[in-house]
Amino acid sequence: MPKKPNFRPTADTYSVLQQAYDHFNKHLFDGLLPNCLITLSAEMRHAYGYYRNHPFKSAKGKDQSTDEIALNPFTFSGRDDRAIFSTLVHEMVHLWQHHFGEPKKTPHDKQWADKMEEIGLMPSSTGAPGGKRTGRRVSHYIIDGGAFDKACSKFKGVIEWRGALVERERKGSRRTKYTCPKCETKAYGKEGLNLICGDCEVPME
Repeated sequence: MPKKPNFRPTADTYSVLQQAYDHFNKHLFDGLLPNCLITLSAEMRHAYGYYRNHPFKSAKGKDQSTDEIALNPFTFSGRDDRAIFSTLVHEMVHLWQHHFGEPKKTPHDKQWADKMEEIGLMPSSTGAPGGKRTGRRVSHYIIDGGAFDKACSKFKGVIEWRGALVERERKGSRRTKYTCPKCETKAYGKEGLNLICGDCEVPME
């Protein structure tokens, strides 16, 4: 009889994400954030993650629902755990704003940006110094010595299983793929087009 494998990918992955959520909730949000459902999803293929307010309802408790924080496992490859956990916390700030902040005017407004900076993540449209702090598409980078940096150094959980995203070329397609160098938005068209990203206002490559 073949021996059963001794690893449990589902339990291993989701348990460390729940532990990370609890850890950063305690150290960065004073334990105020409510529990949510953490999922792995490639729904937004090139996004690191997203937050949604109460998309899940309980089959047991009447009128019970919960928020969702989704992480894209196909963006884990090539990134260290520190970067992945910073994405989790990025989405936790969205959750914080929904429950404890003011209604947002844009997906990443000033209140969200201020909270990000307070907990040690600098909002940036480019993911690097010099980017815009607010707007429709805003990433971040980790502030050295900031609150997140210190909290992350105390967390020993490891994300073992990582997806590998492979771009597939369409057979027989003569379309050229254009990519925004800042937000990585993709567009397709004939070769030689001069396309501008509507969000970042820069030429697409």
